[in-house]
Amino acid sequence: MTNSGTFTLIALLLSGTFAARPSAQLGTRTADEWIATLETPSRIQSLRIADVLGKLALKPGQSVADIGAGTGVFSIQFSRSVRPGGKVYAVDVEEKLIEHIQASATEQGIGNIEGILGEYDDPSLPDKVDFAFINDVLHHVEHREVYLRNLAGYLKPGGRVAIIDFKPGRGDHASDPALQVSQEQATAWMAAAGLKPVEVIGDLFPDRWFVIYAW
Repeated sequence: MTNSGTFTLIALLLSGTFAARPSAQLGTRTADEWIATLETPSRIQSLRIADVLGKLALKPGQSVADIGAGTGVFSIQFSRSVRPGGKVYAVDVEEKLIEHIQASATEQGIGNIEGILGEYDDPSLPDKVDFAFINDVLHHVEHREVYLRNLAGYLKPGGRVAIIDFKPGRGDHASDPALQVSQEQATAWMAAAGLKPVEVIGDLFPDRWFVIYAW
């Protein structure tokens, strides 16, 4: 390679042309589209946040990873449930969504949420957690078994993982087979990671499955 070619390659690397994060998320949208979608009143109502929190039974001092945190609707609530002394890691692959969550937390005077820019196959948590929460997100992960195995490595002894996702054939992506995840599939992947279902919640959502897994 000539000197000019070498300088061109260096310039491209420094400009981020070769360093851009690859798109490896299924059914993705822009951050602005996600914000508009995730914060509609009808969607927030459908989440049944108070009922879900009751099932999770978080305690003060615990650490929680909100995987695919989006706009932080659950992260904000988790931060209150684990006070005092608790911590929430709001994980997403979109930096603009992380910034949105941090801004919302600042506006509300919440100081125990840390935004984490995760990888497509790994949440990249800075520490182990007591609880990981994955709501309406797993079907967007391309390498689901890999991601769940990596996530399990961030759990403390006695740690738990809660997954909520649409039953196949239901939800916004009902017609796309690539964006379907069944409870049975997730349970098999979790078993490969060493976790088993300890509670199956079937009385909250007619169109979604909700399972809590533990060691």
